[in-house]
Amino acid sequence: MNKPKTSSASPRPTTTSSWQSILLPLIAGLFHLQVFYYAAFHCIFRSIKSQASESTSEEFRNECFLLDRAIFLAYVFDLLCCYLKVIPFSRCNCSSDIVGHHVPTLILALPLAIPLWSDVRRFESTSLSILDSSIGNDRRDRFIDSYTMASGFAYISSLNEVFMCFQRVEMSLQGVCSFRDIPSMKRRLFTSRIAVGAELTYKLCFFWGMSIVACKACCDFDRALYDTITAPLAYDGSIWRTLLTVYSSPAVLRGALFRAFSIVMYPSMGMRCFKKIKHLRREGNKDVKRA
Repeated sequence: MNKPKTSSASPRPTTTSSWQSILLPLIAGLFHLQVFYYAAFHCIFRSIKSQASESTSEEFRNECFLLDRAIFLAYVFDLLCCYLKVIPFSRCNCSSDIVGHHVPTLILALPLAIPLWSDVRRFESTSLSILDSSIGNDRRDRFIDSYTMASGFAYISSLNEVFMCFQRVEMSLQGVCSFRDIPSMKRRLFTSRIAVGAELTYKLCFFWGMSIVACKACCDFDRALYDTITAPLAYDGSIWRTLLTVYSSPAVLRGALFRAFSIVMYPSMGMRCFKKIKHLRREGNKDVKRA
């Protein structure tokens, strides 16, 4: 009995060009663009220009709320996309990668900031007492500038998600599922070599640069609380008691979580990104030689 003929060509990737696979990543990209906007323009630029410390306490808390709300909406929508079997990021092949990154932020990092921007003094008494100081107070200025700087540089990485979401839209429009198959695409904008190179360079700058700035700002934020606690002349608490008071602040714990994650994960993630840049450059040199 003859065996059925089989094609020797490798199977083509499954195509996904439904409206969901196009529209959902597009919306997700816009949500992450909003996060980038608040992180860059409402936090970093205002902190660099010292405009953040000139804000009233209510304005500062509102800025914190707007950034966290944008993060919440973006991350929840990403999880909704995963639930609907649509992966919004071009470089992710399974939803577990997104869930593993987003869920800890939603259940740990974001809730820890609620007492600060909602003015719950029972849990955030020291930080809120600093905000009660008059505008121009040195510790108040350092507190606000360092917190906004840390928040901004921690979440300015959302531009990377914007890249990946728009890449996914472009891939879905042409029926491509895997990032490895983008060379077969005819029309490439966000998946072009220049765009991919810019995306990887931005990632590397974040992993090995901007995250370090965010960690230093977190340390400055801790120091502002420490100086406030030890400022009274009558204060005679031990250093361990002082540190316990500092790190009982939910906002400080949020910064500590970010620093721990950065130290453990970002060096290796930056190295992988660096290797991808080198690979992309080698592929470009090969193309030039072939031409």
